[in-house]
Amino acid sequence: MMKILFCSQTHLSKELGAAKVLIELAEELEQVGWRCTLLSRSDVSPSLNGRSNYPENLRRYLIAHAREYDVVDYDHHHLPFPRHEFPEQTLFVARSVLLWDHFRNISLPQENSFKERVRSLVFGMKEAKRRERVDRLARVTVSEADLINVANYDDQAALLRIGIPQEKIAVIPYGISRASRDSFDTVSSAVPSAPKIAFVGTFDNRKGSTDFPEIVEAVCRAVPGASFRLLGTGRDERTVLASFPARLRKLIEVVPRYAPADLPTLLAPCSVGVFPSYIEGFGLGVVEMLAASIPVISYNSPGPPMMLPPEYLVERGNTKAMSERVIELLTDKRRLAAARVWSKRQAQPFSWRVIAQQTSDLYLEHIRRKYLETL
Repeated sequence: MMKILFCSQTHLSKELGAAKVLIELAEELEQVGWRCTLLSRSDVSPSLNGRSNYPENLRRYLIAHAREYDVVDYDHHHLPFPRHEFPEQTLFVARSVLLWDHFRNISLPQENSFKERVRSLVFGMKEAKRRERVDRLARVTVSEADLINVANYDDQAALLRIGIPQEKIAVIPYGISRASRDSFDTVSSAVPSAPKIAFVGTFDNRKGSTDFPEIVEAVCRAVPGASFRLLGTGRDERTVLASFPARLRKLIEVVPRYAPADLPTLLAPCSVGVFPSYIEGFGLGVVEMLAASIPVISYNSPGPPMMLPPEYLVERGNTKAMSERVIELLTDKRRLAAARVWSKRQAQPFSWRVIAQQTSDLYLEHIRRKYLETL
């Protein structure tokens, strides 16, 4: 039985994006014959309570234990050390859940509140230095890795631009687990009675929090009875609603957190989805909405184009175009009905069962190549 070690700096929970990816992929890899171990930050340095240099601690751990595994799979900026320090026979895979390079090339809008302006003045330089450090760590990490696993073609293009050989880059998207798929399949594709618009994701500037007021204003003005349901915002209702004018707040439902098993039910009453995110690794919220028969209008950012055709994509920051596409769907019942049937069908290939097999085949092929190189 082949063994793989997944390394995560975060707490391992299905409520967290990066950890959710690793947990669900590991569950499916077990089904195709792998023995998977998930390693969290506290496992690497349990006595330090996370107050330590994670890359250095991970380095020491892998020098001691990597030979026990056929594959070590870790984040793309957490192992900035020479490859020769680690066992040669083990396949070292740098995984990008959110590629650092996009933050250098895509500008994120800033919240315009007094609090955020002060925060930017106080912490702006510190944040810039942190990003420079991550950039340095990531460039070394991906250069030294045997293989780099990314979830979209924008990531691949960014790595090629900095000189990473194409043969070292694998593009494998994310998916929906078997258990979740069964629940999503029970959601009707019929058009709901009320024009409710869904969003799945944290409510922050990377995900388009600054753009939401204009989108809500335009859609609710044009479509009688329209309302929004924001799921998994991470911020409490009071904080989220403070970003909107008072006249719009009654039209917005905020669900800061939910159990993953509850998501299909929460999405079932929704007609259309929006995803105004500026940078993604993949955009699990998009495929989850599609699986619930919800057509999604998204910014044309890294990630969503893996799932959505051009007519469902608009330029980053173009709230007018996004609102118009949503309004067009909501005001044309025949078109919306067809779009909802299409959405559920579009989500079908994005399955962890299929993706685990692709990942297994890829890793086994690279392990085979490694073995042949040593002969």
